[in-house]
Amino acid sequence: MNIPIKLTASGIAYTGPCELNVFLLGCDGVNDVTDFTIFDGTSATGKEIVPTADYEADYKGLNGATELHLACWSGVYIEYTCAGSVEVTVGVRPL
Repeated sequence: MNIPIKLTASGIAYTGPCELNVFLLGCDGVNDVTDFTIFDGTSATGKEIVPTADYEADYKGLNGATELHLACWSGVYIEYTCAGSVEVTVGVRPL
């Protein structure tokens, strides 16, 4: 079973071993989300598991990926930049 976790700023989404299964970005529809990266760890110095990408705000206001099944041994850390408001929801399953 996935645990949904919502972030409104860059930071730690989960601490400890888990499987990352989904991430969704909801933005304000005006400001693009840039330099979005997901790391295995508790900081941006961890191993990059979802490559850095930019997401356009006007693309229906929702972006992301499902059915990832990525093992994260130290946790999940999410980093991004946006001039507006963004909500990121991840789904993890503890290992």
